[in-house]
Amino acid sequence: MKISFKTDYALKAILDLASHSLDGRVVPITDIAGRQDIPMPFLEQIMLLLKKAGVVQSKTGKGGGFFLLKKPGEITVGEIVRLIEGPIEPIACGVRGIPSGCAEEGRCAFQEVWLKVADAVSDVVDGTTFADIMRRGRELTEHRAEDHYVI
Repeated sequence: MKISFKTDYALKAILDLASHSLDGRVVPITDIAGRQDIPMPFLEQIMLLLKKAGVVQSKTGKGGGFFLLKKPGEITVGEIVRLIEGPIEPIACGVRGIPSGCAEEGRCAFQEVWLKVADAVSDVVDGTTFADIMRRGRELTEHRAEDHYVI
């Protein structure tokens, strides 16, 4: 499975909102774009998708921007990946219960492997919330601070 830039940017935008709107503050889209190095026109499209999906909400006017509609612990990486990329599957026949149209379906020795790959990826991304990612970011920051010393 390969993640597109669009999905990478969407994940970074959600993480930025999760980190900067903990107390309900609205985050200007220009701040997100600047901190995450996301081209503004691309970020605008992504935020529209996230808004339509009910992940974020916007406030217009002075002090406007975006905020999360759910807590970081209630949003999984898998939710955002599927929203942008669609189903998580390494190959068309890698989704249970959905016919792929492959002539070999049902008798292909590889299909079980692809189903296991899809299940493994889903387990990881569906079991990882943005609260988990935030926690990992703090750990990495603390670790870098411990490694930085002056003689």
